[in-house]
Amino acid sequence: MTMNKRTIELDGHNLTIHDLLAVTRDHVVVRLSDEAKVRIDQASEIIQDIINQKRRVYGVTTGFGYLQNTAISPRDTEKLQYNLVVSHAAGVGPEFPHEVIRGMMLLQANEFARGHSGIRLKVVSLLIDLLNENVIPSIPSQGSLGASGDLAPLAHLALVLIGKGYAYYKNTKMTGLEALEKSDLSPVKLIAKEGIALLNGTQAMTSIAAIAVSDAEYLVKIANLATSMSMEVHRANIDSLNPLIHRARPHEGQMKVAQLILELLNGSQRTRQNVPFQDSYSLRCSPVVHGATLDTIEYVKNVVQTEMNSSTDNPLIFASDKILSGGNFHGQPIALAMDFLGIAIAELGSISERRIERLLNPTLSGLPAFLASDSGINSGFMIAQYIAASLVSENKQLAFPASIDSIPVSANQEDHVSMGTIAAIQTRKIIEHLCHILAIELLCVSQAIDLSEIRNQISPQTRGAHETIRKTIPKMITDRELAPDIIQCVKLIQKRQL
Repeated sequence: MTMNKRTIELDGHNLTIHDLLAVTRDHVVVRLSDEAKVRIDQASEIIQDIINQKRRVYGVTTGFGYLQNTAISPRDTEKLQYNLVVSHAAGVGPEFPHEVIRGMMLLQANEFARGHSGIRLKVVSLLIDLLNENVIPSIPSQGSLGASGDLAPLAHLALVLIGKGYAYYKNTKMTGLEALEKSDLSPVKLIAKEGIALLNGTQAMTSIAAIAVSDAEYLVKIANLATSMSMEVHRANIDSLNPLIHRARPHEGQMKVAQLILELLNGSQRTRQNVPFQDSYSLRCSPVVHGATLDTIEYVKNVVQTEMNSSTDNPLIFASDKILSGGNFHGQPIALAMDFLGIAIAELGSISERRIERLLNPTLSGLPAFLASDSGINSGFMIAQYIAASLVSENKQLAFPASIDSIPVSANQEDHVSMGTIAAIQTRKIIEHLCHILAIELLCVSQAIDLSEIRNQISPQTRGAHETIRKTIPKMITDRELAPDIIQCVKLIQKRQL
C-alpha cells in the first residue's frame, strides 16, 4: 500500500487507520494495486472452474447456513446471489453516518484485494468507483449479530451494486439505480460466490472501530490538557508527576501521560513542588487513569489494524484450487476490543466529571459558587455539571459489554454470535459523550482561569488553549444559554483545533 496526496493504493495487507480516516473524512481517492487485480482474477477463475466441474462447494454451489445441504444448479446461481442480497437487506434503525459507510466500502475493497473471496474484478472496481464518486449506500445501523459477519448492513451496501436499495449522491437520497446513473456507473449481475462474498465480513464493526480508536487517542490528549488546566487552577502539587513515581510502576501509558502533563505545565507559575499536601485523586491519579486508557487504546488499535487487513469471508479460496470453510466472519476479536475500549473511554468521562465538580464547588476551589460572577442571581455553570453527570451515567450503561451476549440463529446453525457491531456502536456513542464532557470541563476551567485572574501565570501551552477557546466562546459575565457554548467547544475538539 502506498499513499500520496491524492491516492491510496489497496493491496489487502497494509491499510492503516490513518489511511482509513484519509478516505472516510478527507475523501482521498482509492485504487487497487496491480498485484491485487491479478489475485482477484485468479480467485474468480477458480470459482468458475468449480461451477464448470459441478463440484459441491459451500456457498458456491450450495445454499447458505442451515440450507448448506441444498444443491444449487448452475442455471440458478445468479438467482441465488440476487435472492441472498435482497433477503438479507432487512436492517432497521437510524442510518450509519456516511464516514462509517465509506469505511465499510474501503475495508471491503481491501479485503477483496487479498484474493481469497472469488469475486470478479468488475464488482470490486464498481465498489471502488462508488467510493471515489462519493455514492453512499443508505445502511440502517441495527440488525447485525456480528456473525456471520455484518450480514444485514453489508446486504444494504450490496443492494446499490446491483441497482437496488437507496444511496446518497451529492448528499441527496435517491434509489440505488438513480445514484449509479447520475455518477455514470452501471449495476452488476452477481454470479456464483459473489453474493456471499459481499455479505460475509466484519466491515461495519471494523469501520466504526477504526474511527473510534483514532478519536479516542485524540480525546486522551484533550483530557490531559483539561487536567493540566485544572491543576493550575487548584495550585496542584506536581510531585505526583515525578518520573521516579511512574517508573516505579512502569505501565507505558501511565509514564507517557505523566510526562505529557508535565510538558503541558512547563513554564507554569501556578503549580507547586515539595509541599506537604496531596491533591484529590481526580488530579493526583490522572496519569494512572488516563494512562490505563491509553494502554487500552494501543491494544485495541493493534486488533483493529489486524482486522483491517484480514480475510473475513467464507469460504476462502487459496492456491491450488483449495477452498476452505471456516469462521473468520465471527466478530469476536472486534467485539471484545470494542467493549474494552468503551469501558476505558467511559472512565475518562468519569474522572473528568469529578474535576468539574471540584471547579464548581466553592469549598474545594475557593472560587465563587458554580463559577458565577454574582452567585445567587446567577447560576453560572451549575447545570453544566448536571449534563456531565447525566452523560457519565449513560456511559456506564453503554459500557456494559455487548460481547457477553449471544442468541442462536439460522435454525441453530449459527449458535454463537459476537454482537460486535452493537459493541462498536455503543463505544462510538461513549466517545461522543466523552467529547461533550471534556468540552464542559474546558469551559469550566477556562471560566475558573478568568475568575482567578491567572491567565498570565499559567503555562504557555495551557494559555494557548485558553486563548483558542476565548476566540469563539467569551467569558460568562451573567447567565446565558450554555448549550451553544458546549456545542462550540465540542466543535473545537472535533476539528482538532486544541
